[in-house]
Amino acid sequence: MNLDFKKLSIETELLLLTSRVKPGAFDLERAQALIDQNINWDIFVFLSKKHGTAAIIYKNLLRLEGVPAHIIRTYHGIYNNLLRKNILMVSELDRIIDGLNKAGINVISLKGATASETIFSDIAVYPSGDIDILIKVEDIDNVRKILEADGYQLNDVGFDEYRDYFLKELHHISLSNGKFTIEPHWNLFMRYLETPPDFWWQESIMVPSGGKEYRFLSPERNILYTSFRLFSKGFDHFRFLVLIAEIVRHYKDAVNWDKLFSYAKEYKFETALRITMKLSSELLGAPIPLSYTNIRSIRAKFFYRHILKMILREEVVHPLYKMLWTFLRDDLTGAINVILRRIFPPMGEIVSRYRLPVGSNKAIIYYLLNPLFLALRKHQKG
Repeated sequence: MNLDFKKLSIETELLLLTSRVKPGAFDLERAQALIDQNINWDIFVFLSKKHGTAAIIYKNLLRLEGVPAHIIRTYHGIYNNLLRKNILMVSELDRIIDGLNKAGINVISLKGATASETIFSDIAVYPSGDIDILIKVEDIDNVRKILEADGYQLNDVGFDEYRDYFLKELHHISLSNGKFTIEPHWNLFMRYLETPPDFWWQESIMVPSGGKEYRFLSPERNILYTSFRLFSKGFDHFRFLVLIAEIVRHYKDAVNWDKLFSYAKEYKFETALRITMKLSSELLGAPIPLSYTNIRSIRAKFFYRHILKMILREEVVHPLYKMLWTFLRDDLTGAINVILRRIFPPMGEIVSRYRLPVGSNKAIIYYLLNPLFLALRKHQKG
């Protein structure tokens, strides 16, 4: 890891070392040396929860000495809670996929509990708030009808009235049944970038897991999608980067790097992808060929340094600061258009974002105040 540890708190350094699924001997040795110092365990637990890597850290702390018993108990509870939650989510996902498949609808499983089981070989180490699936755009209405008949209710205010916005820009809907929330997506780039919906289905693969088979994105598209998620979240929450690093490690011999970067270049994402690959290599030791971690332009180097600092700092970063990452798009004009559309969005986005009643006069007021609301936002959901 080519970082200046003198600039990191010992809690942050320990977080980096123990958030690796398979830390090396040097990583564990250095982690042990940090534990032997005066670790502030309250700060460390807070950081691990914030970044969503607590369950991975728990398994690594068991390999180290000198960790207080009450800290081990805390992490053991986090791990067990995530285990129970992910088992229930996989069971619900299986039920949903079976129902959709019987109706002739194909589904790709995205991230979450199935990723934890398949990529991490442990269903309990990767957290997920929702059940995310990829469907085809022509199946949207049938998927919604089947899920609503199964007890799910649509969360998206204005989907019917502002259907064009959802189809062409938001690319997903959300439904809940009181226990679970499911998000059917029909495209995986949204708002910041554009791809044809059928792009994500090309070269999809069948992967066995837990006695079943799931359809997953191809390795190249999986890396592209998870890298976009990190980008769209403003490079916040370390767990997204951990997932990217583990996908790279899992598919190391299968990834066609030239193909991956040709896709990124085509969809104006090459600069952001290179930065993400460099972060994965530098912070987590992901086995990425050196030529694909090179960042050449002054703009890219500037953003890399600031993103690195942001990931490693311990305070919450304002969403407006994260909007600057939009300029990681390979085209300046496209980045400016995205920002203008965030400030002055279509009315469908206003209704959806602020959950306003359709046809309410409030929508106009919220539209006019949207720039102020963006400036006043304190945090972004992870």
